[in-house]
Amino acid sequence: MITTAFLIGNLNKEHGGAQQLLYNICSSLPNKEFDITVYYMFGEGTFQKQFERGGVNVVPLNSKSNYDIRTFFGLVNRLRKQRPDILHTNSPISGAWGRVAGQMAGVENIISTEHSVHTGYGPLTRYVNGLTLPLANVAVGVSHSVTRSFHDWERILLSSTTEQYTIQNGVDVQKIESQFENCESALSTHSPFSLNDTIIGTVGRLAEPKGIEYLVRSLPLVKQEYPQAKLLIVGGGPRRQKLEQLGEQVGVDDSIHFSGYVSNVYPLLPNFTVAAFPSLWEGFGLAPVETMVAEVPIVASEIDTFEEVIGDAGMLVPPKDPAALAEAITSLLDDQDRRCELGARGYDRAIERFSITNTVNAYAGLYRDLMATDA
Repeated sequence: MITTAFLIGNLNKEHGGAQQLLYNICSSLPNKEFDITVYYMFGEGTFQKQFERGGVNVVPLNSKSNYDIRTFFGLVNRLRKQRPDILHTNSPISGAWGRVAGQMAGVENIISTEHSVHTGYGPLTRYVNGLTLPLANVAVGVSHSVTRSFHDWERILLSSTTEQYTIQNGVDVQKIESQFENCESALSTHSPFSLNDTIIGTVGRLAEPKGIEYLVRSLPLVKQEYPQAKLLIVGGGPRRQKLEQLGEQVGVDDSIHFSGYVSNVYPLLPNFTVAAFPSLWEGFGLAPVETMVAEVPIVASEIDTFEEVIGDAGMLVPPKDPAALAEAITSLLDDQDRRCELGARGYDRAIERFSITNTVNAYAGLYRDLMATDA
C-alpha cells in the first residue's frame, strides 16, 4: 500500500482546475494500492464531502493566513505521525509550506504540481514558491506552457535537486457528455435565455487572469452585426461587480447574464453558439477543453497555453483586444459550416489528447516509479 498525502491551498469547488485535478486523481487511483489523505489549508472546503464520498480521508488545517506558523507546525506533526510514502503538494503558497514541512517530517518523496504559469505570479509568491521548489523530488507542470514558464534562476536551482516533468491536465469525456441531455433545463435554470438565442458563452472564475472585461467590451461590436446576440458568463469571483458595471457603461447590460457559480456547468455548454476565453494567462484551461467536448467553436486569446491546448481547433486572437475578439466571434456567427468544422475538430482534439484517464495513469506511474526507486 502506497500512503499518499496531498496538500492544497483550498478545497472549494468554485476555485477551479487544481481542485478538480486533485479530485480526479484521488477518485481514480486504485484504493487497494493507494491509501490517500488530503490536507487543505484554508476555506470552507465545499468540495470536501465529494472527496469523502469516494472514500478519501480529508483533513482541514484551518489556517488563519498564508503565514500561520501554528498551522505549519501542525502539518509537520501530522506528517510525522502519518509517515506518508509520498507528499504531493499543489498551489504555490501551500506548496511552499508543504515542501518545507515534508522535509522537516522526513518525507522521502515530495512532488509539486505547478498549476499556473510562473510569469503570472506576483513577486512574493514567485520567490516563496521558487526558492522552496528544489525541496521537491519532482516538479510537474500541468502543461508544457507551465513547464516552460519557469524562470532561469528557478531552473538553475532545480537542476541538481528536482526532476521536471509535464503531465497535461485532462477531462472526463464520458461524464461531460452524459450531462448534455439536460441542456435545455440547465439554460432555463441559470439564465433568462432560450435555445433559439444566439449565445456567446464563457466559463471561468471572474478574476483578472480570465480577461472577461475584454469580452464584455467586445459585445457592443458584435451587436452591431448581430443585435440579438447574448452573452452568458458562467462563474463567480471577485470581479463580478466591476464587470456588471462595465456592461452598463458600454450599454449592453440588458444582453449579459451573470449566472454566478454553477456546480455543474456541463449541461450549459451545448447551448453556446460560440464560446470565448479571453484569458491573459492560464496554466492549462480546463473550461475550453470541456467546451470542446460539447463541439462548440471557440475563440480564445493567443497565449502560449491556448496555442498548446486549443491549437487549430479554435480561433486565437491577440489578448486584451476587444475588436479582434469581436471580429472572430462575428466571423463564426456568419459561418455555420466553419462553426461545425471547428466544433468537430475541437472534440477530436479533446478526446485524443486530454483524457483524464491518461492524466491519472501518468500520475499513478510517477508514484510507482518513486516507490520503486526507494525500494
